[in-house]
Amino acid sequence: MAELTPEIYRLSHEPAACPQFDDDSDLSAWREPTPESVRRRSFLKAVGFGVASLAAGGCQKVAPTKAIPVLQQPPGVTPGRPLYYATVCGACPSGCGMLTKCRDGRPIKLEGLAGHPVSDGGLCAVGQASLLGLYDRLRFPQPQQKGNIITWNSADELIRSKLKAIDQSGRAVCILSGTINSPTLQRTIDRFLATFANGRHIQFDALSNSAVADAHGQTHGIRAVPQFHFDRAEVIVGFDADFLGTWVSPVEFTAQRASGRNLNVNPPLMSYHVQFEPCMTITGSNADLRVPVAPLDVATVLAQLASEISRRLDEPFDVQIPATGLPVSDEILDDLANRLVRAAGKSLLVCGQQDLTAQKLCNYINQLLGNYGSTLQIGPAASARNGSDGQLAMLIDQMRQRNVGALLIHDVNPLYEIPRHLNFAAALDRVELVVQLAVRPDETTEKAHVVCPVPHFLESWRDCQVRPGVFAIGQPVIQPLFQTRPLMETLSIWMGERISSRDLIERYWHSNVYPQAANPTDFRQFFHQAIHDGWVRVETETQPAATFNRESISGIHVNPTQTEYTLVAYSKLGLLDGKHAYNPWLQELPDPVSKVTWDNYACVSVATAKRLNVEEGDVVRLDFQDDDSVELPVYIQPGTHDGVIAVALGYGSVATERFAGVGPQWIERRPTVGLDGRVGKNIADLLRFDEHLFRYWRSGLQITATGEHHPLASTQTYHKITVPQRLAPAGGLRRAVVQETTFADFLADPTSGHHAHHTFGPDIYPDDHPKTGHRWAMAVDLNACTGCSACVIACQAENNISVVGKDEVRRRRDMHWMRIDRYYSGEGDEVDVVHQPMMCQHCDNAPCENVCPVLATVHTAEGLNAQVYNRCVGTRYCANNCAYKVRRFNWFHYDRADPLENLVLNPDVTVRSRGVMEKCTFCVQRLQNAKIEAKRVGRPVADDDVQTACQQSCPARAIEFGDVNNGESRVSRLLDNNPRAFRVLEEIGVEPSVYYMTLVRNRQRAHEAGGRHHG
Repeated sequence: MAELTPEIYRLSHEPAACPQFDDDSDLSAWREPTPESVRRRSFLKAVGFGVASLAAGGCQKVAPTKAIPVLQQPPGVTPGRPLYYATVCGACPSGCGMLTKCRDGRPIKLEGLAGHPVSDGGLCAVGQASLLGLYDRLRFPQPQQKGNIITWNSADELIRSKLKAIDQSGRAVCILSGTINSPTLQRTIDRFLATFANGRHIQFDALSNSAVADAHGQTHGIRAVPQFHFDRAEVIVGFDADFLGTWVSPVEFTAQRASGRNLNVNPPLMSYHVQFEPCMTITGSNADLRVPVAPLDVATVLAQLASEISRRLDEPFDVQIPATGLPVSDEILDDLANRLVRAAGKSLLVCGQQDLTAQKLCNYINQLLGNYGSTLQIGPAASARNGSDGQLAMLIDQMRQRNVGALLIHDVNPLYEIPRHLNFAAALDRVELVVQLAVRPDETTEKAHVVCPVPHFLESWRDCQVRPGVFAIGQPVIQPLFQTRPLMETLSIWMGERISSRDLIERYWHSNVYPQAANPTDFRQFFHQAIHDGWVRVETETQPAATFNRESISGIHVNPTQTEYTLVAYSKLGLLDGKHAYNPWLQELPDPVSKVTWDNYACVSVATAKRLNVEEGDVVRLDFQDDDSVELPVYIQPGTHDGVIAVALGYGSVATERFAGVGPQWIERRPTVGLDGRVGKNIADLLRFDEHLFRYWRSGLQITATGEHHPLASTQTYHKITVPQRLAPAGGLRRAVVQETTFADFLADPTSGHHAHHTFGPDIYPDDHPKTGHRWAMAVDLNACTGCSACVIACQAENNISVVGKDEVRRRRDMHWMRIDRYYSGEGDEVDVVHQPMMCQHCDNAPCENVCPVLATVHTAEGLNAQVYNRCVGTRYCANNCAYKVRRFNWFHYDRADPLENLVLNPDVTVRSRGVMEKCTFCVQRLQNAKIEAKRVGRPVADDDVQTACQQSCPARAIEFGDVNNGESRVSRLLDNNPRAFRVLEEIGVEPSVYYMTLVRNRQRAHEAGGRHHG
């Protein structure tokens, strides 16, 4: 990281030749190209993000400007060399630490911030892909009134006068926002609303955890989402909580879980994980035991488990449980209860259900086991999810009664996220002043009287507190590209002040954070060090342990359900609640479980598909009695509960209309969207609020086949690998693509799971083939990898990889250099899942090199399989000869003329032209930069000098990379006599440079547990 100096902070505000606008300038000319300017076969001209176009030096301006050179070089700044700035990710409320790489004043790569107390160097796919949103040409350029461009001065004057009149009339002034994790912003909101006789702040999360907080308010007297410690738990039980994918803080939880399942230490650590859920999630696919359960049966299972544990601990339990028709067998619950009691104080139960009964039962079990204060902590200091569904329901009632005179909407899209039956749109029509503070247009924009654009989170100062005693600062890394203003500055101006967001944060920290510093120094030094590091830890008062209110669980009744089909709405890792639906990187990111892109669909079990007589892609109609319905294609997902139809949230947004192409011929040739011009269908419309909670399931569903067919774009159509238990009598080859074993077998024999190999004859290269100097290799731990796909987006952002669109994906022409293969073992719906990252294996005996007629693919002295783009003529012989199918052919010019969006391109990586083969390079540009820097300072290349993009932001630390010829490197020590190390298809003799660690499941031996042992 560059030296901390005021000059560098000023530089972070100076973009390279980006548009500069005066406060009152008209940006109406800054709009997208017309259809006539779009060339044929350039899909990304319609997508809106030409990430693989020719690199541009900067943005073109609407009007001529002057270029003023820097006469004195700022300290630490060298043109062409990157600067790194610590900040806070704003893609979701989790508050992960982020490191922003800037080249010549423009951010080009987002990575995890090492050592951050929440994310510890990891960063999810959504966080990394949010960089595209900075260069989105469809962002609000300046304020609008009823769709007409106005100046900030006009907007401020109009809103202040309206607010004054509304306040005098006695009606409420309300702010509706998502979770606010910024203490300075929360203080500013409170001060602003205090200026009105009736001011209220309502927080609502589209992916709501309101039931978790509400239940703790009843059981422990503190309404908050607890802080979870999966790394301290020996037994983990999840109930409909996808904590490795989308629930609360998945980057943090993934790192914690990985540290509790570390087989490279002595003695090896291996927590036991059981997951109860209605449909297959990332978390369920990584569980040691996964049990499909209908959503309405979750509370019944929790009651069964609570009864078993209470009986073992001689605790009274007065919840009534039916004697018959229970959803989970006594055998499973008996074994689980025994494990939990043995691990009392070192176990953890989490529940993601929007149901107070289920949540209170989960809290009760954690209390019985003594987990509070150990594996989870409850306190009012900070939370990553503060939304309250009950407050939202009351706000809508007040709006209907015309008691709300002004509604300021920030960081939420209620007309898209709130179920249709609440009729929020009609209630909004009864509000005199609706002000939207947003980054880009959405469904709510049409109803807003005034739109006040806010900056992208990389353009503004922010602070964050999501943990007690941990505060973080987000600094701007580029000057705002449009006339935007942060919310806290806007509220300050409307209060008659004019204070910058940095000054507001500095004042708050001086009064509230600095006094808690453990080793106080000068405040200026303390504040600058916090900016430089990105976060600071301060002393906090010890919170007294909250007592459990046993009365909160009295009178609970649970009953198993009898409904035939239930609609379950789940969140996908890439799109979450739909806020990032505009992002083509995330639209084309394969779902980690289904591997489908550019669509949502109705997931059904194998048994249900047979019962309905439907196949993948057949369109079905989902109906409810009140005429709510939607038509979606079917995806057959093993592991789905037979009574569940699961559909992903986040689709059908107006933000995806940009992907519709230009003209009917584009929709026909590039069917990225549906007939309505949007990607997928919005399933939130069909959901319901029940008992002041946003339910993500709805019973009483009827499903009917329409007879139509909608082909899905999947990056993987093969799902199983047949691995025989022993070699065939004739000596047939064993395809060792994935190796796995059980923890019991691993403890008995660390080499268990390894297959016997047969290697083809002698090496085709001479024995004296030199292997001196650097020898780069990679190791991937299948036991840590969860399939979260953060590495896929990291690779795409680092290497300028193109988005190709749905039609090309269907033709098997996706361009991702790195993929996550997902394999099933087992039959029908009883399957185990394994996720395997697959990239170029950089084989020592690479079969692709022998068949290239122009020597475009060659082997370097350091063990890399290199691709010389200028030589490639596109014969594709190398792809045909690759056993791992990791080479990508550039079929089209995926370019775009928009210079603003081209700023996302990494100038260190060649932008490939049409007709060349491309693939993983082990981030050779990073290798070269590390060697140059090591040579400059006169020392060897060290482990910490170079990390591949996929390695750097992996939350689970599943990837290790380095020089195997250096005996002190981490990868060399990891691979040295490691009994779990194997190479994919090692038997064909290509000598890959990528090693994998055997997947170990925490089970008994298969014949003892009654389960499967594949490998």
